[in-house]
Parts: sequence; structure tokens; C-alpha cells
Amino acid sequence: MDRIKDSGSFDWGSTPHRTTDIFLYICIIYDIFKNMQDSYFNIAEFTVRLNVMPETLSSMGNLRPFIAENAKSADFSLLLGCDIKLFGREIYKSDEYDFAIFESESVFCIKFTDIASGNKYLLEFDKDFKEYRTNMSAEHICKDVLNNMLMLSFTFATIDRKSLMIHASVAVLDGKAYLFLGKSGTGKSTHCRLWLKNFKNADILNDDNPVLKFENGETVVYGSPWSGKGAVYKNERYKVGGIARLAQAPYNKIERRTGAKAFALLYSSCSKLPWSEACMNDLCATLSDIVSKTPIYYLECLPDDAAAQLSYSTMTLNHQ
Repeated sequence: MDRIKDSGSFDWGSTPHRTTDIFLYICIIYDIFKNMQDSYFNIAEFTVRLNVMPETLSSMGNLRPFIAENAKSADFSLLLGCDIKLFGREIYKSDEYDFAIFESESVFCIKFTDIASGNKYLLEFDKDFKEYRTNMSAEHICKDVLNNMLMLSFTFATIDRKSLMIHASVAVLDGKAYLFLGKSGTGKSTHCRLWLKNFKNADILNDDNPVLKFENGETVVYGSPWSGKGAVYKNERYKVGGIARLAQAPYNKIERRTGAKAFALLYSSCSKLPWSEACMNDLCATLSDIVSKTPIYYLECLPDDAAAQLSYSTMTLNHQ
């Protein structure tokens, strides 16, 4: 190895050692690239490719249950280490999170800011929503930003396949899943925990961003690697028994909603890209299917046992 200069190049001047030098060079290159293998994940029956180094996965425990070790191809890819330039017109900006979306004729580009370090990262994707590129290095990742990039990439890449990322907490009981929607702070997680407290064998599938799908004429929900503060990462699938949107109130009351009213209860909780007509058409078509086949409720409630008893008795009525 003493024949490798500080510049990283070989000294080819001495012929007797040339074969040895070539062999050492090949070993070095192999050692670098063997650790840069692609990694595959199975999320809600979709395969995702991410070109991260193996040691990166060990620090991202939320992805571990979704590793697809034998996968050879993917429904979409997120590629790190790409050369990306920010251009196009700004179509959305959040001053609170220093987050912005840009659009050009052929691509969308999202600018993320890591709040802890102040570093800026870009996520670029074509308007067919199948390949995603970021300038984040595969060797020096920001886990929080990478998780957000992967979640948005998944949302947009699968929305044309009857799949929706929805902001909800999900309780599972007797083989069925029950989704609770609402704005942050409404009490979704609290209500799910009340189910665990009051009903034997109840469990949590996901506490923030499950994947809601319409498959073979029925509504199903999958766990995902994105579960907020609840940190519940389960690679499981359940048929949906009911969906309720929560609102805080000084009383407990639940009503069944259908048609446009049911559609409106779900729409605001779905992740979406409003600037893409194709994306919005797919979203609305899937929501219409879900509303036509799934019991939807509006639940005004207190954070108490009686509220959990009311939602349980109403939402599980059709499954007794």
C-alpha cells in the first residue's frame, strides 16, 4: 500500500510491482462498492429501492421490519448522492419548517431543512412519479429528512395504485382495523390507547401514517415505517372495519356519514400533491371507492372510557 500516493493514484513506474498494484487497486474498489449495495423494502405490498449502505440501516430501526431481502426489482427508487440543482417556480412554502416545493416543466423539487443542523436537502422527481433523486449523501445521511423523503416518495409513487398515505391512528381488534382521524392534538392516539385499556386483545397497528388501500373490492390498511411519536412499526395488513374522524367535545356522540360528507371527512387527512392533476384524480377515485364500501363516522368525544365504549359498540356492530 506504500505505492499509493496521497493523491489516491498509483505509481506505475516500477514494472515488477505493477500486477500487485493492480490487484490492490481492485481490492480497494471492491471493498468500497460491496458496501454500497441497494437495499429493498416491502411496504404495503410495494417494493422500494434505496441505495443506502448496510450500516445506515442499523441506525434506522423503523425500516427494519420492512426489509425485503430477496427482492430484485422495485416499484420505485429513491437514489441518494445525485447532483441536483434547484430551479423552477416556488409553488408552496412553509416558514415554520423551512420547507418548499418547486415545479418546472418536467419535474417537482422539494427543499427540506434539517432543523438541528440547518443543512438543506433536495428531493427531485419526474412527473410520472416513479424515480426519486436526492443530493443527500449515502454516507452522511440525515435520518429525519431521509424518512420524510421516503414517505413522500412512497405517497406519490403509489397513489395511482389505489394506495393512500393517511394521517391516522389505527386500533386492531378481532382481526379488523379501526382508523381514527383528526387534526394533530385532537386525541387520535389517546382514543386508540383507550381501546387498549378497555378491550382485551386490542392492539395498535400504526400511530400516525398508515397506508390505506382499496384492494379487490375492499378497504384494507397496512402498517408503515412512519408512525410518529408512537413509534409502532409493524409490517401487517388488516381489513378495515370502520373509520372515524374525531372532534373534541364536552360530550360523546357518534354519527354515520355517507357520500360527499364521508368523502370530506377522509380527504383532509390524506397526503397529496394538489399541483398535480393526475395525482388528485387518482386520490379522489380511490377515496370514492373507499367511501362506497367502508363505514365512515364522525365522533365528537371526551378523552374518556365512555367515548371508547361508544365508538367500539358502534363501529363493530356490523361485525358481531
